[in-house]
Amino acid sequence: VRDIVDGFIYVTRISGVDNRVMLSQTVMVHGRKGKQFPGVVAAVPPHLLTEAQRQKYPTWDELIVDVGLPADEVEKWVRIGDPVTVDVPMIELMGHKVAAKAMDDRACVAILTVCLNELSKMHHAWDVYAVGTVQEETGLYGASTAAERIGPDIAIALDVGFAKQPGIEGDDMGAGPVLAIGPNLHPKLTEKLRETAKRYDIKIQDEALAGHTGTDAWAIQISRNGIPTALFSLPLRNMHSPVETADIRDIERTGRLLALFIASLDDDFMPALAWDELKAEA
Repeated sequence: VRDIVDGFIYVTRISGVDNRVMLSQTVMVHGRKGKQFPGVVAAVPPHLLTEAQRQKYPTWDELIVDVGLPADEVEKWVRIGDPVTVDVPMIELMGHKVAAKAMDDRACVAILTVCLNELSKMHHAWDVYAVGTVQEETGLYGASTAAERIGPDIAIALDVGFAKQPGIEGDDMGAGPVLAIGPNLHPKLTEKLRETAKRYDIKIQDEALAGHTGTDAWAIQISRNGIPTALFSLPLRNMHSPVETADIRDIERTGRLLALFIASLDDDFMPALAWDELKAEA
């Protein structure tokens, strides 16, 4: 919320929300004392638009939320800075697909859940920390804090990537997670994940990222004295929209692959990651 005028709520965006998809959306305004107010993003009828206005999307300055309350009630319960979220249900599509808001990055929390469920049936020697970070979109702050607090020996970041759809040459949905290769990622850790996928016949895809990955991996790798980090991305259609679409099979396969990888780790794994293996053995 950036302003309130005559009971109507003016909004601005936090990070990567796309103004093109906001018009006429249903939203939830998170007001004071835990109160929530359903609302709609108001739309000026086309009859009242000029020809020029019909040719463009409303800017953030032009988007207004209507919760239906009198002005004094809105002023009582809503203040500038309160968050407004899109309020849409997840729907099941055909072909093992689901669409929902915030699959970037709640889908990766689902991957972690699958991983932990699988690990509960396996023996694993290493301690495991599953972290759902905040503020990845606004500066990787949650990842920086978690990496500093936990101090892991190795880390695997999870995020989403662009899946193929008209106009986008992305990755294939249903063909498994995308394993990143690049200077932000540890090559030997990445290769170990690839070997695990091959051993258990789990499909993965490759992606070359020559610089900043734009993910939590970027912050984790440079934490403390440096943390060997790998990155898996889940192919996602319609990113940063209320209908982000993922393939359930990719979520399940990624979680299972992570569990199998963790279960394969032994005491010799960390020395094997060293750049100078002779020095590590000594």
